Amino acid sequence: MICISHMTALDAEPERMVVAAAKAGFEGVGLRIFPPKHAPNQYPVAGDWPRIRALRALADDNGIRIFEAESFGIGPDFQRDDYLRALEAAEALGAGVIVSAGIDDDLDRLAENYRWLAEAAGRHGIRMAMEFMPYRGMRTLADALRVHGQVGHPNAKLLVDAVHLSRTGAEVADLAALPDLSIIGHFHICDAPAMIPTTNEDKMRESREARLYPGQGGLPLRDMIALLPADCSISLEAPHRDQASWSVEVRVSDAGRVTLDFLRAR
Repeated sequence: MICISHMTALDAEPERMVVAAAKAGFEGVGLRIFPPKHAPNQYPVAGDWPRIRALRALADDNGIRIFEAESFGIGPDFQRDDYLRALEAAEALGAGVIVSAGIDDDLDRLAENYRWLAEAAGRHGIRMAMEFMPYRGMRTLADALRVHGQVGHPNAKLLVDAVHLSRTGAEVADLAALPDLSIIGHFHICDAPAMIPTTNEDKMRESREARLYPGQGGLPLRDMIALLPADCSISLEAPHRDQASWSVEVRVSDAGRVTLDFLRAR
């Protein structure tokens, strides 16, 4: 499954993102349906059943799957009931994976909540993908491996984001050294300059608004992809640093052209 994540054009409301992704040739699209607290208007789909049904119909009509559901990040204020409602929405939309950033600095508490979320997502037929970021509580690949080991649930997988892996100081060799690569369940592909920003603030800014499409930067993407399990889904997450002024449709079309050509050439 080759998708495009909502972050690539997060200013697009979900309906517009679905249509643009389908026209660009992606098999799947990621949608933010469960807004994080810092952006409550992006996008309150969960719980809005007329909108959920209409979105599913729109995707079906356009021949695309709403495969990736966000934002299921876990922080210290984690409330299980809210996530249960969001999982119901994700299942109704046809999602295959939920993206869950490890926001909590207390990794033991994070692991406990991830174990619950992995079980709950599994009951809805959805894979849970745990994402580490250099400026969040679960900061590194090593942190993610520790938490994953504590979770100990078969539905808990790692999400490896190409730019986050690079910006936490890990290399392809660190992925290759994993004793069991099958724990990688979802891959966010993008590119970026080889030089790593020096501060967390700059890493966050790059992640949210200054990525590149595959082949346009210096990340060893083909080496990363070669290590992915056969059933690992791939999603472009690349708010492009040079395209903020472009329309959603033109951005997503260009993203599809560059990314799908890159992946076909492997």
